[in-house]
Amino acid sequence: MKLIIAHLPSTSAFEPLRRELNELGVLKVMSSQVHSSHPQSAIQLRYRDVSLDTHLRAQLRIECVVADGQAPAVIGVLCQHAGQAGQVAVIGLEDVYPECSPEPLNFADAWVDAAVH
Repeated sequence: MKLIIAHLPSTSAFEPLRRELNELGVLKVMSSQVHSSHPQSAIQLRYRDVSLDTHLRAQLRIECVVADGQAPAVIGVLCQHAGQAGQVAVIGLEDVYPECSPEPLNFADAWVDAAVH
């Protein structure tokens, strides 16, 4: 099993990436918006007429656990979306506990329905 972590430069790239990973059989994907530092190029922002320089840029962080046989295809898809500005890292896992919850998720629950819609 492999844990694959990717940082993608575009935060709007999640939906097409999710569809491609689903086609490969990767159904559980974790995503979050993170900020990374780029020392070579600052971004100038204006806030209340004050100019601010920042080296932080928003990126999309994707994490997924895949079987060893799936890893090359998943890495290829993530590298396509990452381009030259992104990063993809692969970590080998000893054990994976797919469901730590004692009860299976019931998607008929009202809170899940409210979160999705």
